[in-house]
Amino acid sequence: MMLKQKPCYKAILSCLLAFALMACGIGVGPKDDGPNSYESLPATYEALGSDEVLSRVRPMPSQQIPAGQCGLFLWAKRQDTPLVFFQRSSGETFMHFDAQVVGLTRTSAINQIAMQFFRSQIFSVADLTIKIDLNPEQIRTLQQGLKIPSGSMTITTDDGWSAAIPVAGAIGCQ
Repeated sequence: MMLKQKPCYKAILSCLLAFALMACGIGVGPKDDGPNSYESLPATYEALGSDEVLSRVRPMPSQQIPAGQCGLFLWAKRQDTPLVFFQRSSGETFMHFDAQVVGLTRTSAINQIAMQFFRSQIFSVADLTIKIDLNPEQIRTLQQGLKIPSGSMTITTDDGWSAAIPVAGAIGCQ
């Protein structure tokens, strides 16, 4: 008889936080053309699923945090832990939809954590609405790197299709 071992999300989250704080400056970042402009992405980013919603969502490339700023990183809570959401302390927010990284427009935010980071936020882009609900760790400060042990992302299309993705993440600063 084989026992199935459950993944230890606390250990994974700690590793992801350390990775985000140490390596967030590596990878594709914005061009100087504007806040929502990105360089070309490799075509190897596969969709998170095959349904009407998740087939449109792809993992984000590595993100950069400019010196003196902070960033919110959210990874899907699954075996391969893809980065699915990135937000800068300036409020600029990005996801990878339909084979391109796009800037999201925030339409609602409540319960501020710090700067432009909130426990609950709603964004829109094209025909999608993205709702983010976070449960940040209360022990650490933003300067120490704030863990987000649990949260959820709900993506809804204008046609009424929706998908929920459990997430975990971190807020790190340079």
